[in-house]
Order: sequence, then C-alpha cells, then structure tokens
Amino acid sequence: MIKTKEFTERRNKLFKEIEDNSVVVMYAGVAKKYSEDETLPYTANRNFYYLTNIEQEGSIYLLAKCDGILKEFLFISEYNEVNEKWTGKRLTSDEASKLSGIENVLGLDIFSAKLDMFISGKDKTYGFYTHLYLDLDSELKIGDDLYTVQLANSLSLNYTNIEIRNVYPILMKLRMVKSPQEIEEFKEAISKTNIGLKKIMMSLKPGMFEYQISSLFYYTIQSYDYSTLSFPTICASGVHATVLHYPTPVGRINDGECLQLDLGSKNNGYCADISRVYPVNGKFTELQKKIYNIVLGCNKAVITWIKPGVTIKELQEKTIDFLANGCLNAGLIKNKEDIKNYYFHNISHHIGLDTHDISRRDLPLVAGNIISDEPGLYFKELGIGIRIEDDILVTEEGSYNLSGNIIKEISDIEKAMLFRK
Repeated sequence: MIKTKEFTERRNKLFKEIEDNSVVVMYAGVAKKYSEDETLPYTANRNFYYLTNIEQEGSIYLLAKCDGILKEFLFISEYNEVNEKWTGKRLTSDEASKLSGIENVLGLDIFSAKLDMFISGKDKTYGFYTHLYLDLDSELKIGDDLYTVQLANSLSLNYTNIEIRNVYPILMKLRMVKSPQEIEEFKEAISKTNIGLKKIMMSLKPGMFEYQISSLFYYTIQSYDYSTLSFPTICASGVHATVLHYPTPVGRINDGECLQLDLGSKNNGYCADISRVYPVNGKFTELQKKIYNIVLGCNKAVITWIKPGVTIKELQEKTIDFLANGCLNAGLIKNKEDIKNYYFHNISHHIGLDTHDISRRDLPLVAGNIISDEPGLYFKELGIGIRIEDDILVTEEGSYNLSGNIIKEISDIEKAMLFRK
C-alpha cells in the first residue's frame, strides 16, 4: 500500500510544475449512466486518485499557488443518512484527511463558493489568480450531462480574467515515472496474475469453453485477496486468437489448438498486463512451436533493446524487422513486406494506474517507466495466434523484466501442464 506521504509528494511536484498565481481543480468524476437509474461501474478518475488517494465519487481537489505558497482543499460528499442506506458508508472528513494527507477537507456544497473566491478576485485575502488548470479529458464526467470540457467553456465566459489550461500533460509527465512504492505494487499485481495463470495451466483441457477459463482467472484472483481485473480478460482459442482484442469468449476449446491469454490483476489500482499462450492438450505442434519461437525470440530481444533514451517508436521498427526476418527464414511469408498482414499492432505501451497508462510514445524512455513488451504473430489461415507479453521496468542501466517469473519457454509450459488435474 502506497503511503500517504507519497501522495503529498506528488501534489508538491504538481505545485512546482504549474505557474504562479494558478488554481488547479481536479474531479474524481461520477459514474456514467447505463439506462434509466442504472449506472456503469464507477472508477475514480485516475489523475484525481493519483494526487489524493481518494476513490469516492464526486470528490473534488483544489490546489492554489500564489506567491509561491501552496493552499489545498479536498471537497467530499457530506453525510447523508438516506444515501448511506442505499450505497454504504461515505468517508468522514477525518478519514479523507488521513488517506490523502490534505488537512482542509470540506463539504461539496461549498465548493462553488470557494472556487469563486479564488478565481473571481473578489476577496483579496485569497490572492490574485490568472490561470485555472483543469483535467480536460473529454471523457471525464463530473455531473449530470456535464464534462470538464463543458465546464471550462462556461468558466471562460464567467471569469474573463482567468486563462484555462489543461493539467493533463503535466500529470502525464509525473505518472510516466514510477516510484519505488509503485513498482512494488506492480510486482504484487504480477505475482497474483501468475497465480491465476498457474491455475489455468492446471485446469485447461480440450472441450472446455473460453468463458470457463476467463471466469477461472477472475475467481482465482478474487479468492486470493478480492483483487479486480486490470481489464476484461482476453481468452481466445484457435483462430479466435488471431483477433487482437477478441471480445466474446464463448467458443469451445478444441484439442490441438493453442489458447491465447491476455490478462492481469490489479493491486491497489496498479495494473498487470500479461500475455501467455498454452497448448490445449499440453503439447505444442511443430508448426505452433515454429511460430511461438519467433515471437518468443522477439520478446526476449525487445527486453535487451529497452533502455533510457530509446523510444517506443524505435522499438516498434526493430520489432517489425525481427518478426519479418523470422517469418521469412521460417518460410511463413514470401517477402518482408508481408509481415504487416500478420503483425499489426504496437510493440509497447506504458502501464500504470491504467493498463494503457497516459503517456507519449514518441518520448525517449527514462528510468522508472514501466512498459509492455508484446510481440505477436497472427495467422488466421493456420488458426494460430501467438502473443507473448511481459511488463518491463526501465532502469538506469537498461531494463528489468518484472514478470520474469511467469514461465514462457515451451519446455517449461509443457512440463508444467503434465501435472494437470
């Protein structure tokens, strides 16, 4: 569990990045409507959570910087006896303060008045502010039919003295570099993912359905410590594995096929993202081995290429060349240009509080980045899709495979599957 002190340090880093005479307002957001009075499952905006350690719906954080002095407030839902009968206990002010490290915790009902005091210039004791930073992610819903982009437009009309800026790029820069505590959260998420994968290897057999395997993974990590999924599990057998984000795991798993898995467990919000391939009957065919070994060789090569200063774009170029040469030498394609038909996604993305964490792939990697390494080959005509994905920490010297304990050698997989139930 990340300590409260780190959330305070994150806010201090944000404070240093913004201009003087500025106000930052961050929203936890609200759940989006599903139908009638039903809503989709709620997750606090990750940028808000990153700064506050607060998951409670509707909460708001305000940071002010004037003459180099920091003022900050957290606004949360006030106690409501009727609401708690429906949705459970809400945080008290003391609880929210201990979680976040923010001393000034107030009710949501006074937020609008407090913001007005800061940005209107009516009360000189608050200071004079010229900039307002908002998270202008177009998907951040903060009220009934209200998103931060719409709020920005409204505030621009009502407060002509204020220039509105997007805080998203600043938070992206901060979130791309993981702290030692964040790295530990990743290690635990990956460890739980490995437990789920071992359970799958021990249970997989011909005749099962894809949804039974994806459900088994979820049940296993839930049973471990009530963990949640990093993203909906991709469980694809045979030709289904040639669909990158295969969405409907309803197929029967047949003897002689491979099962492609792309999955992960969360730990305190941090997402593991792992891909492995298992032979349904416990043994790879010679053709499956040929394709698998090309992908595995590329996966290992990418780990050696990852280091500070390299970009994901450069990793992608090397990956395409490696896979093209491998397929050409194996007689799987006739010329290198054909590789685009069998490898059609990117080699990597940043991972963090989101599986595809906020980032820019054109920026050189730096120590503390955590990125995926996921080469793949997809031969629909052969009914074979292979993707092998690890989570890689960029270090000062190069890289470190955080998921290195999850077996991926053909011999290790076949040996482990000998002991299936």
